[in-house]
Amino acid sequence: MSSAADDLDDESGTVSLMTLHTAKGLEFDAVFITGIEEEILPHRISVAEAGGIQEERRLFYVGITRAKKKLHLSLATSRATFGEIASCMPSRFLTEIPDSLVDWRESGRRSLSPSFEKRFWDAPSKPRTEWTGAITREVRDNSGLELVTGDRITHDDFGEGRVIAVTGEGAKRIAEVQFDDVGKKKLLIKIAPITKV
Repeated sequence: MSSAADDLDDESGTVSLMTLHTAKGLEFDAVFITGIEEEILPHRISVAEAGGIQEERRLFYVGITRAKKKLHLSLATSRATFGEIASCMPSRFLTEIPDSLVDWRESGRRSLSPSFEKRFWDAPSKPRTEWTGAITREVRDNSGLELVTGDRITHDDFGEGRVIAVTGEGAKRIAEVQFDDVGKKKLLIKIAPITKV
């Protein structure tokens, strides 16, 4: 990843990777920002800090305003982190972008579930006057959900399945689930879009 903005050469035909902090003051014809998900942007540590959300929002603004012609934002519905699969929630900052400026497109191996689309993509945008400091989407919190081996659950994307193991403690509890249609998956219980059957 680039840390020296002076070394960038627009004529080289290469892609430059940089952090949002490094991008300050630069402009590009096309900008790609990845990982626009809760716990990444805004980062999970910043959420707990005083003024952290506002700083993360400012960084996001820095990133999106670097684009002169095209801006591409991407997010995942699930992500492997340190060998564990977890469901992802779209960043609250995405709901602050007016619908008229966005051309949503799906890509990847599987399409989004209807419940995910209903919850996020089809949600009406908020007027610009409500942007500042507004958190317009709730992040799922299954902290109180108790799962044990043998429990049946339903997942918004994967359908029904049986819990075959539960490991970890507190917010880091992982459920290994044998789903009827998609096979075995590991889920971070705290944020997975699951319901006990």
